[in-house]
Amino acid sequence: MRLLLSFVLLFSLYLSGFSQESIKIKYKETNFLGDNMNLPPQFAQNMPKSFENNKILYATESKALYIVNTEDVDPNPQQQQRWMRRGSNEEVFTDSDNDIRFTFTDLFGKEFLVEDQLTRTPWKLHSGEQRDILGFTCVKATFVQDTTEVTAWFTTQLPFSFGPSTYSGLPGTILAVTYGENRVMLATSVEKDPAKMPALEKPKKGEAITREKFTKLSEEKRKEMQQMYGGNRQGGQFRTFNGN
Repeated sequence: MRLLLSFVLLFSLYLSGFSQESIKIKYKETNFLGDNMNLPPQFAQNMPKSFENNKILYATESKALYIVNTEDVDPNPQQQQRWMRRGSNEEVFTDSDNDIRFTFTDLFGKEFLVEDQLTRTPWKLHSGEQRDILGFTCVKATFVQDTTEVTAWFTTQLPFSFGPSTYSGLPGTILAVTYGENRVMLATSVEKDPAKMPALEKPKKGEAITREKFTKLSEEKRKEMQQMYGGNRQGGQFRTFNGN
């Protein structure tokens, strides 16, 4: 508890003495596909081992928007990567003042706008473990999400309590996240007070739905796919990575 209070105090000092009001961070997301997904042969032969997404986080003290990076588009994407774009267009808007989050995503071709109430993430701080990311000293933090350990690296040198996707709630900005062995999100550039900022507001597309109903619908669709292809499939190519 004393350690957490120390970080919060340090974060407050940075915040009070910092002139910057916004930030822009580019991330590279790498999603790894395991060998144990039991895919149908017609899919397995064309399945890549991993695929990447490029995203951008825009944030202020109380709001954040995580969207697709359209600035650095690969002119020659691999065919198998285009085939594996599930969730690549996901957008996340977080409003910490009102404790709410909206996530735009797709589910088997249908678009949804999922609403969540922000809850406290049970992060455990590891002050003795640090690493450098883009010149910023980062501290390790972990928590268990859906039986999978999530590891984040955050820096108090950037006074914004946000990070990639839905990860937030630490006394500083998250520059890297690892979700088990399946997903890695790593900052590739940081721009303080960017000249151009999009409107930090919830996406205006997708059918509005609660997280509870979306989770139930996702499970129903997963079971439908299992029945369609037979056997005890794990839904590997349809797997989603939901944040906290």
